[in-house]
Amino acid sequence: MKPGKSRILVVDDAGPVVILCVNILQTLGYAVKGANRGETALEYLRDEPFDLVIVDYRMPGMDGFQVYERARQLRPDLAFLLITAHGTTEVTGRAREMGFAAVLLKPFTADELRTAVETALSARA
Repeated sequence: MKPGKSRILVVDDAGPVVILCVNILQTLGYAVKGANRGETALEYLRDEPFDLVIVDYRMPGMDGFQVYERARQLRPDLAFLLITAHGTTEVTGRAREMGFAAVLLKPFTADELRTAVETALSARA
């Protein structure tokens, strides 16, 4: 990943969602890496610096909240964006209480993703 670009890690068990996010965000000039499991994401976070983690709420193994909690222990300064198809008031409220900068409901548009990413990155600055 090139220095100077915001570095984003996308974590979702649905491969097409990861590919879509990576493609959109790379087109916008971000340096992006994808992971299909929370455990894989934590390995990446141990080895590489990122500015933002976009994580799905519901995944096999570790869910998005568990990834958030463990990733915060590794890198407390990271910004987080939750993506979910299960956007209940309980889920979105808990995400905001935990410290997620934004919650993006699936399905989302490229423009909604861009806006949410910009919001999350600006909250980190």
